[in-house]
Amino acid sequence: MKKSVVALLLAILAAGSVYAIDPGQSELEYNGWFRYLNQSTKFQVTDPTVSRSLIERNYLRASHQWTTALFSKLSLDFHSASGNYSDGATVRIKEAYLDMALPLKDFTLTAGVQKHYFGLIYSWDYTHPDKSLADAQGVCASADYGVTVNGFLPKGLGELQLGAYNGEGYKISGAKNSIAPELLASLRLTPFAGVQVGASVFSKAKDFSPYSNSAGKLSTNRKQWLLPDSANMNRFALAPMAKVAFGPVSLTGEYIMYSYTRNYGYYPADSASGTISESTRKEVTKDYAMTGIDLLPVVSLINRKLEVFGRFSTWERKEQSGDSMPVALDKSLTRYGAGFNWYFLRRAGGSKPAAMFQLAWVREQKRNEVSPGVKVDPTDTFMAQFRFEWNHVLPAP
Repeated sequence: MKKSVVALLLAILAAGSVYAIDPGQSELEYNGWFRYLNQSTKFQVTDPTVSRSLIERNYLRASHQWTTALFSKLSLDFHSASGNYSDGATVRIKEAYLDMALPLKDFTLTAGVQKHYFGLIYSWDYTHPDKSLADAQGVCASADYGVTVNGFLPKGLGELQLGAYNGEGYKISGAKNSIAPELLASLRLTPFAGVQVGASVFSKAKDFSPYSNSAGKLSTNRKQWLLPDSANMNRFALAPMAKVAFGPVSLTGEYIMYSYTRNYGYYPADSASGTISESTRKEVTKDYAMTGIDLLPVVSLINRKLEVFGRFSTWERKEQSGDSMPVALDKSLTRYGAGFNWYFLRRAGGSKPAAMFQLAWVREQKRNEVSPGVKVDPTDTFMAQFRFEWNHVLPAP
């Protein structure tokens, strides 16, 4: 029992720390996830629109410990999951940063493309093969351009992160970034063994909207011709979290609150023909507010070779209509499911896998109805995944 508690606590700490290598040494690391995915209202193995195989993750990382006070890392994402690339894949920079030790013990200044320290997103180790809730719902990306101060509090009390990011995520860079920084703070406390509690918050005055387009487009109800370059204003998010781990059992949970105001322009359009009148341009602001819950119970068995997990998530989205904020039922949902992980081998230290098999089932139920009292059919997702990772430390020259 004591060994299991210690192992789980080490895993919690390792999720937010840098693997230590000696000055002058370099490290190479690879993460590969081969996944079969079936996502439909009915299990249709032969339909390529719902049944397919893909490389979900294909990361190559290189890091170097310059001195005891300087560390740098580069992570390349050879991305092919969406299947939108004629050559089969494209390359993104997922991490590219420099760590510099600060005079304050156990604290560093990190500058570059790095983890986003919001909610569970930065410590999400994919025990469940799907994304964390904040990442999946587009609250923030898992990495972003920014500068952070982060480290561990004295006597193992917890950890703290303070940061300023671009706020649009690692996939957007250069002139496409807004000039208003996203300010973030995250605090996690470990009051006693087996319990971790905390919260994170970020705020951004303005960013480019996911609705933004360069040429304008007709709304889905054909009543508005939406103008390009819409923007989100006053983006704010707060996420309390907690993790309890005793023996082979752990429970991780978070609650997310997210809101923003959208500024956009449009021309009223004739719903039948889609035609517009140039003299009727309107400028609009619209408020959005979202909340979500994510719970992940895990039981570790057979000397940590087998993990059995469940998951329950909710997401509710409200959109301003006049003076009220009704729920957007088609964008509000409940997800639940279960699965297991089998570890063929763990990497040195035991907190990360070397080779494993993951199987998960997730059911998503939207809240909208096709007729009064009749819900839209739920979507079932089956994920079967081989996950393989390795690292190699290169000695100092």
